[in-house]
Amino acid sequence: MSKKFRRNKFSSSILESFSNAVNGIFEAFYQERNLRIHLIVALFVILASLLLSLTAFELLIILIVVGVVFISELFNTAIEILADKLEPNKDEQIKLIKDISASAVLVSTILAILAALVIFPKKIFSTTPLLIQKISSLPEYVYILVFMIVLILSMGIKVWYMRLKGRNTNVQGGIISVHSALAFSTFTFIVIHNWQDYVSWFMSLVLALLVAQSRLEAKIHTLSEVVNGAIFGIIVTYLLIQVINFLGGT
Repeated sequence: MSKKFRRNKFSSSILESFSNAVNGIFEAFYQERNLRIHLIVALFVILASLLLSLTAFELLIILIVVGVVFISELFNTAIEILADKLEPNKDEQIKLIKDISASAVLVSTILAILAALVIFPKKIFSTTPLLIQKISSLPEYVYILVFMIVLILSMGIKVWYMRLKGRNTNVQGGIISVHSALAFSTFTFIVIHNWQDYVSWFMSLVLALLVAQSRLEAKIHTLSEVVNGAIFGIIVTYLLIQVINFLGGT
């Protein structure tokens, strides 16, 4: 009778296995820029879910689809690393394996977007006007505090990213455009503070877009970095003003 095959396990305890799994997550985030972007988007989505008072079922759906995106991205990263280890040179079959692996990430991302499109619009249109009307009466000086927090957070993320990539923090670029974040933070505050003045909306949006365009034309940031900054500035400004209002910022 042949002896059954048993694979060699490098971890000797549950604690060590858990430690290895956590290390794998950190290594995947270090290796893959897309994972870091997904993390930022996921945090914003979860914060928005809590802010919009989703039902337990709706929140569960959002958490599941976000989790599926991360799981597929982790598997994709592992497969790419393994493929590169087995065949470091260009190979058509390896490329096909990588493409199929990446398609799993694409499918899970589309699923997450569809779930968001089903759940969020109704909540946004029913909740946002009331929330904006409530917080639009906050005094202007509140924005100075919000502006400074957005500046510190966006610069902090940029420095963290530069150090993660082993680059000098004085160089141009980074995962987020600070100028774009501040420009769209200003746009968000103007929309909230003058939520019935559509002319102010339009003019501030044009100015924010011009700032973003200037970063692209100067080749200081890529399109994705400018978009990251815009999303960051809008969402963080809105959330901070909500928190200030909740804590009695007036």
